[in-house]
Amino acid sequence: PLASFSTVDEHRFPGKSAPFKESAHGGSCCVSFSVDDINLGGTRNNHHESLLVGIAHTKITWKPWYIKSHIPQKEKDLVPHSQYVSFFYAFDPRPPFQIRARSGYFCLGHAPETIDDTLPPTEGGVFNPHSALTRNRPLLQYNVTFDCPQMHYISTFIEKAGDPTSTVIGYGLNDCTPRLVEVEKKEISRLLFPDPMDMVLEMLQ
Repeated sequence: PLASFSTVDEHRFPGKSAPFKESAHGGSCCVSFSVDDINLGGTRNNHHESLLVGIAHTKITWKPWYIKSHIPQKEKDLVPHSQYVSFFYAFDPRPPFQIRARSGYFCLGHAPETIDDTLPPTEGGVFNPHSALTRNRPLLQYNVTFDCPQMHYISTFIEKAGDPTSTVIGYGLNDCTPRLVEVEKKEISRLLFPDPMDMVLEMLQ
C-alpha cells in the first residue's frame, strides 16, 4: 500500500527521484493491535480484524555521484547520504500476512537537554551525559535541519507492561546512546489510518 501521508522528500523529489530507498529493513516487530486499538485512533471506525504492527527503517545510501566533480556541491548537499527515517506498517496476523497499511516517514528525536542538571518532568530515568554528543549530527534534508539524530535505529517495539493501550520504542542515536520513548497505540493508529480531512503539512519529529 501507499504511505498514509507524504513527507518533505516526496514533495521535493516526487516519483522515482525520491532519495530514500523504497525497500526497508531492520527495525522491530511486532505489537498486536486489537480492533478497538485501531478504531480508537480517531481516524476510522470500520476495522473488524486485529492487526500486527511493526517498525522498519530506510535510508539514503551513498552513491557514486557524490564524488562526481561535475555535479554541483549544492545539489549533493540537498540530499546528504546516510540519513535514516522509519515508518510503521500493519499486517494480518495470519498467512499470507498481507500488509494492510504503512505510515509515512518519521524520525525519533534527541534526548532532551537538562536545565540546571534536571530533566524535564516528562522524562523518566537518569540522564545520560553522552547524549549531548549525538546533537552534532542532526538529520539534514533539503537544507532543513530536523530535531533528530542523523541516524536513529529502532531495535525494540513492545506493548507497555501493565498498559495495553501504549507501546515502548527503544532506539539508538547516531550509534552512540540508547533511548526509550512511550507512544500510545491510538497515535500509531492515527499515523497508519489518518483521516484525510485532518491531515496538515507538518514536520513529524
